[in-house]
Amino acid sequence: MSEYIVPLRNVMLLQHALDKGGETICPVQRPELTINAEVFVETDAKTHRVTVTFGPQKGSLTLQRDDTAKYQHLRDFIQDLANGRTDSGRQSEQAIALLEALEHLKGVIGADRIAYITPTTDPMNPYGAVVTNDQGDVCAAAIGSCKDHLAEAVRAQLRPTHEGSGEQL
Repeated sequence: MSEYIVPLRNVMLLQHALDKGGETICPVQRPELTINAEVFVETDAKTHRVTVTFGPQKGSLTLQRDDTAKYQHLRDFIQDLANGRTDSGRQSEQAIALLEALEHLKGVIGADRIAYITPTTDPMNPYGAVVTNDQGDVCAAAIGSCKDHLAEAVRAQLRPTHEGSGEQL
């Protein structure tokens, strides 16, 4: 599996966010997937306080305003968080895997259904999902060993069943 990186064009986005403060979305990519890091910057006379969020996981960092390499430090922090190389990043590695599985599952269930995904306590099948319709009725529930296995288990439950061959007796 390739590592997530912040492309150069997005480093410029981070530079702008640090200069102006506020919120921005920074795409972080690897060849097969792009995820969004939500970046919130608060500035004062001497520092930038940055919070980065990937789904339910957060990491924070304080950068000195006069540091000429602060953009690279922020880029490195986001990449480390996305790739599980920080204390909170180890937790976010699971969160990112769950987000990937959820996105994969959304491609299977159709727009009229809602997918919920959760980690399980089963190491052989660490992903769990429940799919509902827009009224909240459960349409499928499954566990899987990976995002593909989970999606196939849900797809099998969502296939229409054919009762009889249409013959009249």
